[in-house]
Amino acid sequence: MRLSKTLIVPAVLALAAPQVANAGEVVQFSLKQSELSTPEARALLLDRMTKFTTRSCRDSAALAPRDAVARCAEDLTAQFVQAIDHDELTVLLDAQDSKTYRSASR
Repeated sequence: MRLSKTLIVPAVLALAAPQVANAGEVVQFSLKQSELSTPEARALLLDRMTKFTTRSCRDSAALAPRDAVARCAEDLTAQFVQAIDHDELTVLLDAQDSKTYRSASR
């Protein structure tokens, strides 16, 4: 029987967004090594992580404005990705964060 490794990535929510989080609150996110194995699995992992961080930030400050919760979730996601230290996941997050601007000329 093969056991899969589970990684637990802790982050301090207070460092993610002090205006939202309670000081010293530690948030842990766990993942399986297999979630880093393919591009599709990494995309699903990042989506799951984003939903998790948004929920964690919202729960830590129920009265926080929506934009503050979004900033907190972005910062917390970036902390998790940095702690995981996987090149392809980092590239995926960077690509997700880049904004595309289009303009039309006549």
